[in-house]
Parts: sequence; structure tokens; C-alpha cells
Amino acid sequence: MTDKATLKARLEALEDARLQLAMGKSRASVSYDGKSVSYTKADAGQIIGMIQEIKMQLGISGRRAFPVRMQ
Repeated sequence: MTDKATLKARLEALEDARLQLAMGKSRASVSYDGKSVSYTKADAGQIIGMIQEIKMQLGISGRRAFPVRMQ
């Protein structure tokens, strides 16, 4: 299992990518563990799924006060 510090870093990178795409950026890149992946709005569901998976591993509730919607 991946350590909590690594999971938190991945979570932060994925949430940043999700926010960039929600704000209208056409592409967002995520880098961790020596790898870099680029996402587009079409990948929003994949990003959200990965965020939820990491939150489950960290024991963090998936609920938010204000949902971020992809347009």
C-alpha cells in the first residue's frame, strides 16, 4: 500500500487538475512518482473516480459543501 504522504500528494495534484479543467483550461497535467499524465475535460470522470479512490484509502469523506461541476 502507498504511504499517506504520497496519497495526499496525488490527491492534491488530481484536485488541482480537476479545478483547472472546471475553470476552462483545455488540458491539465498531473505529475507524481516520476510520471506525468495530461487530462482533458473528457477525462473528468476518470479524475473524479481517482480522487474518490484516494479519499477512501485515506479515510476522507467524499462529501463537499459545494460541488465542482465540469462544463
